[in-house]
Amino acid sequence: MTTHIGPSSGTPDESRMEPREAARLLAQTQADARRSLDFRAPWVSLVAAVVALAGFGIVWLNVRNQHPFTGPSPGSLVFFYGLIALRIATVIYAYARARTGISGHSVKVQRNEAAAMGAALLVWYVLLIAIATSAHHSAAFYWSLGLNGTLIVLAAIWAGRSAIHNSWQQVALAVAVALIAALGAIAGPRGMWLVNGVGLCVLLLATAGIGTSRRRGTRTHTVRTGA
Repeated sequence: MTTHIGPSSGTPDESRMEPREAARLLAQTQADARRSLDFRAPWVSLVAAVVALAGFGIVWLNVRNQHPFTGPSPGSLVFFYGLIALRIATVIYAYARARTGISGHSVKVQRNEAAAMGAALLVWYVLLIAIATSAHHSAAFYWSLGLNGTLIVLAAIWAGRSAIHNSWQQVALAVAVALIAALGAIAGPRGMWLVNGVGLCVLLLATAGIGTSRRRGTRTHTVRTGA
């Protein structure tokens, strides 16, 4: 009896498919890892939803029985801004990891956009300071303008940026944020914390759900087509 020992006994077509299959699986794994670290990935939206509900909720519990409204206590503000800092940190971490090893025109454009948005937000805060120093208003007015106005300005900036890139889902998200902030302004200085917290939490959970569904659909399509 003769035993054949040598290269793979598969057909030439099967042998040629193996490297391509390995490359496809590697590309898919890298794409999945990058999507999981993207700054708009579902897990980032989930963190933001928890931050919104907890942060705004703790301030609402602090001010809901204030008559007249005098503003949140220092302790509740420390908690609120601490959670905001956590949210910013998760975005920076996810964005930095997702862009590791990537360079070129697209990265430069994103950096320029971030600088422009930061400048626009700085102008808004300068305007707030000017309003606060030029006239005397109640604490309710300043807190409503500072909170709801800032959310609306951020939403407008993001909507403009997204429209330039034809990212209409992000435009819709920005419009929804602005509407929530407008409802918060209507709810008054005490209710606005609850409205913004619950509204943003629900919106971010919906965004995370939609993102997860689309990523699963994309992954399934990739596996089926072998693209």
